[in-house]
Order: sequence, then C-alpha cells, then structure tokens
Amino acid sequence: MSSILFYWMDQAYILTRARLKLSPDIEASQPEHGVLILKNVPLKTYLVVEEDQWRLLRNFRQETLLQELLPKLITERKCPPMRSLYELVMKAVVTGIISVDGRSLAQTDQQNRAVEWAHSLRFGMAHWFGVAAILFGFLTVLFRPLGTPTSLSEILIGWLLICGCLTAGYFLSGCLLVGFEREVYSASFRWKHAFPHFYCNVEDGRMGGRLCEMSVALMQLTPMFFMTGVAALWYPKLVYVLLLGVFYVTLPNGKSPASLLLRSLYRRYPLSTTHDFIFVQNRLLWTLINARVKFTDKSYLLIFGAYTLVWLFTICVANINAFDLNLKGLTDRYVTSGGAAITVVIVFIQMAATILGSMAMIAWIAAKNVIHVVEQLEARRHKPPKMINQEVFGEDVIRYFQETLLLKGVSAPILEELSERVEGVIVDPKQYVCKEGEEGEHLYFVFDGAVEVLMELKSGRPLKITELAQGDVFGEIALLHNVPRTRSIRASRKSLLLALSREDFQQLIVRHIGVRDVEEIIRKQSFLHRIDLCQNWHPQALTAFSRLASIAEFKAGDTVIRKGMRNQFFYLIYDGLLEVVAEGKRVAKLATGEFFGEISLLQNSTATADIVAITDSHCLVVQRRDFLQFIGKDFLVGLQFEDISSKRLKHPIFPLTGVAYDDFTDR
Repeated sequence: MSSILFYWMDQAYILTRARLKLSPDIEASQPEHGVLILKNVPLKTYLVVEEDQWRLLRNFRQETLLQELLPKLITERKCPPMRSLYELVMKAVVTGIISVDGRSLAQTDQQNRAVEWAHSLRFGMAHWFGVAAILFGFLTVLFRPLGTPTSLSEILIGWLLICGCLTAGYFLSGCLLVGFEREVYSASFRWKHAFPHFYCNVEDGRMGGRLCEMSVALMQLTPMFFMTGVAALWYPKLVYVLLLGVFYVTLPNGKSPASLLLRSLYRRYPLSTTHDFIFVQNRLLWTLINARVKFTDKSYLLIFGAYTLVWLFTICVANINAFDLNLKGLTDRYVTSGGAAITVVIVFIQMAATILGSMAMIAWIAAKNVIHVVEQLEARRHKPPKMINQEVFGEDVIRYFQETLLLKGVSAPILEELSERVEGVIVDPKQYVCKEGEEGEHLYFVFDGAVEVLMELKSGRPLKITELAQGDVFGEIALLHNVPRTRSIRASRKSLLLALSREDFQQLIVRHIGVRDVEEIIRKQSFLHRIDLCQNWHPQALTAFSRLASIAEFKAGDTVIRKGMRNQFFYLIYDGLLEVVAEGKRVAKLATGEFFGEISLLQNSTATADIVAITDSHCLVVQRRDFLQFIGKDFLVGLQFEDISSKRLKHPIFPLTGVAYDDFTDR
C-alpha cells in the first residue's frame, strides 16, 4: 500500500484519536518574512511553515491528542483555520515532523541519503567568481560573432564540453553547499541523458537561506557560461554547440539552475499547507481551485513569465545570428506568398472550433440534466400512489420497526409482539391526532404520510413548529412523565399511524430500552435526524451530541442570552420561537432547527445581542467545554461549524483577533 493511500485511510484516526508528538530531531531554519523551513534531520524531509504554525506544532512537544489541543487553541484565541490546521498536522505526520503513537509514519526516501563530501568552497570568493564568470560568458557571446561547427568532430567536442561543464557545475555547487555547512544528497552519474553528467541533490541549500540557494545556483551556471566565453574568444566554431548547454541550464522549467536562481531571488517560499493537499476536505475541486488562485505568487509568476519570453527571444536571435538569416526577407516572402492570410484563417478556425465546442459541451450537459429531471417527473407521475388505507401486513410492520431509530437493535421477538399490539390509525389532512393539554394514552409511529407539530399561541392560533415524516415517533412525553400533551399533532396529508397503548409501551419498549434512552432517542436523536444541521453527521456524532445535550425550557419573554455576557452554551432550538434583539430592535427570528451561541464559543467572546423567547420554547443545550471537545472529535462537524460561522460573520472566523465579533447578523 502506498504511503499516500495509507494516510488517506487513517486521517480520521490521526486527527481524532492518535497521540501526536513532535520529533526531537527537528532543525529549523532562520525565519525569512515570517516563514521558516523545518527539517527532520534523520529522514531528510522538509516542511515549510509560518512562525505561527511552528509555535502551534511546538504544542506537541508532549504527547497530545489533537482533539484535546483544539479547545485549548480556541480558548486562547490562537486557532488557525481548521482546514489549515488539519493540513498542517497531516503534512507534519507525512514528513515525520510529528510522530503518531510513538512511531514515525514517514517513509524515508532512499535517494536522499547524505553523501560524505570531502571538498568545500568558501562563500565570498566562489560567489563573486560565479557572478564574474557569467558576465564574462554573456558579454563575449554578445559582442563576438557566433560561429557554427563545420565538422562532426567539432560537434562532438562541443558535446563533451557541455557534459564536462554540467559535471563541474554540480561538483562546485556541492562544494559550496558543504561550505555553508549543509548536506549533499544522492550523488550519482546520469548516463541516460542527452548530456550525461555527474549530479547531486542540493535541496538542503534551502536550510541555509536565500543567499545559500542563490550561490549554489550560481555555481551550477558558472562552468557553462565561462566555457562558452572562452570558446567565443579563442574557438568560435564551438560557440553554437555550447549555447545549447547554456540554453539547457537556463531552461525555464522550474528545476534548472537558472530557475533555482530566479526562485531564490524573487519567490516567497510556498507554505506546505497551500499545495499538494493531503487532508481529504482540502482535495475537493473547489478548494483546489481556490487555493491555486489564492496562494499563487503572482509577482513571481509575472517575473517567471517575462523570463520565459526573454529566453525564447534569445534563442531566436542566436539562431538568426548564427546562420546569418535575413529575417525581413523571410517575412516579406511569407506575406507575399499569402501565408499571412492562411495563418489568420487557421487561427480563426481554431478559435471558432474552441468556442463552438465549449458551447456544445455546455448545451449537452444542460440537456442531459433537463432530460434526467423530465424522466424523474414522468416516473413520479406514472407511479401508482400508495394506498395507505389498505391492510398492513405484519411483516411490513416488522420491517418498518427494524428501520425505526427507536427500535434498532431490539430483538426480533419483541418486534414481532409489537407488530401484533399496534393499531393502525388513518388520519385525513388537517385532522388532529391529539391536542395540547389532553391526556395521553398512546405512542404513535408515523408509518406513512406526514404530521405537523403545532404550538398553541395565546391568541389561540396554532403555530407550526416542525413536521414529522415516516419513521418518526411522537407522544412519548405524556407517557414517560404522566403529563398532558405538550403539543398538538395534525396531519399535513393523508397519513397512516401505528398507535401503541401506554401499557404496551411500558412493557415492550421502556422495559427493554430504559426511560433515559427512550427519551434520548425519541426527543433528541430523532429530532437531530430531521434538521438540516445534522443531515450529514455520522451516526456516532448524532449519538454523542444527544448524550451531551440537555433539554432546557424557556418561558415566553425569558432572556436566553444577554448582551455583554460571556456565553457558556451552544443552543439548538427544539421547539418554539425566539428573537435576536440588538439596540432594542429585532434583528432576526429563530425557529425550530436553528441554533445560536456557536460563534461566541468559537471566538471565546461575549455576546453582542440579546436572545429572547417569543413563545414557550425548548432548546438542546451543550456546555462550552463539551461543545469544543465534540467538534474536536469529529473534524467534519468542526469544519461545518467553522463554515457556518464564517458565513454568518461574512468573513472567516479563524484566525482569531482581539476583536469580539457580533454573533448575529441580519438573516
């Protein structure tokens, strides 16, 4: 199994349950513009981080779980964006900067073994000699006529000189790297190459800073330019062949010595957390595109593009001069022969084909989606409606109970007995099943159809709180606590309910599941299954949240959160209606399934608005510490709350600053 696939499969474990510790064999470079490079010395691996990221990684000097560190970072207002945090941790694990459960998961690159290098060069003399040699080669070629080889032997000599110059360049760069007290990796001879030559990896020059990188790149360029200058003075016939070597070492491909020199002069070190993503949520297409746009060094890209154009122009000029080509004559001949018109036509055809092809592709995708929607509508139109007033067989009820959240895991004999005890109840649209304040004698399962939960307002008008659909259960509160019905239930369309008597409910369900679990599953978990917030939560997250949450009751007019107070809870509205009041004015209304308080918990800030209950309401309430630990145990849930909070604030919630932001904006 490849290492990348291994990390991909174990991310959930690494980010939630693994004990992480900073490796003791870490070397850090000197910061430049707030960026530094970390190196695992034995493994020869690197990680480019900001100073804040390095401070964060130092929290792992003692073995720590990330889910334990996250609440601490939020409390201390030092939490970075969560995607960046998780990417940083995964990159640190991959490079061996952080060990997992006492062992490193990084795989050593066998080619990156340090070489014992006996020779070294001092920076000063070597650096200025390199600059002088490059200027010498450039000026002599510029002011001397370019010669071309007249025999095969001259071509062969030029080729051998290129191979020798490349070999000398890498040897000198290795010597200079040792002079900077850095390591040389993977020395070898590249036989399978257009210009066979000695090669060594000088990547460790990054740890010596930009001056080290620049000097190493100059050393790789020096022999090629110097030899070309010498040939231009004393043996011009070799210059054209040697220019091939010059163009090779100055190739704008990102890996040539000239590209390395350009990078050391103008480019900011790209952070490891901004490219080649490992964290699964960063590999989404939109995230990749956004990161490419956001983190690209645009000034360096412009400089590199200009350099590429200069390189191409220089090749053209060199060939024109070497072969004494009459550029004006060639151009005139091309135009008079009708070549320009043909070129324009070809370019126009290519552009038209590209535009028409793109339009055809878009039209095809749109048509395919329209056809799919039409097919679904037609299938729905011709699908025979389910007759809910027909007889329901025992096996249908048992199958339904097996899929019901409350009865999952209940033994087959109990389910079979339940199927015999329940009674089918058909209700028509707008027909009440029960009314608020009535005595309760039955528990109801929604077998088919849908019912709405209503709250009676003081005016007598019913207010719809939520809707229950197939698989939902209601009526348990009156049976568990011997109180009147707390809400009215009315069919929103023709529905079939399964009614279970109080006695059978106590004997068959409460006796085998327990009062606490019944209430938790029906009132909490079934509610969580219905709301948008929890649609993509893992079942374990739903169970964990329901166990952490308690149900709090608020009377109409109660102030749930007061402006200026330090909020200690996350609130999820179970039923009722609340309002957000700022400066004496209603900013927003909050209804069933909506939530509040998460921003002040994530920012460790005080509330800047009042939350007041408009009607009698119930909320699922989770304490601050439990909430922060909960989002730390499931990184997908943590990312969800980060995204929601950022949208509400209209700017990223992380990283935090010293400002206390408003928890609520107009919605």
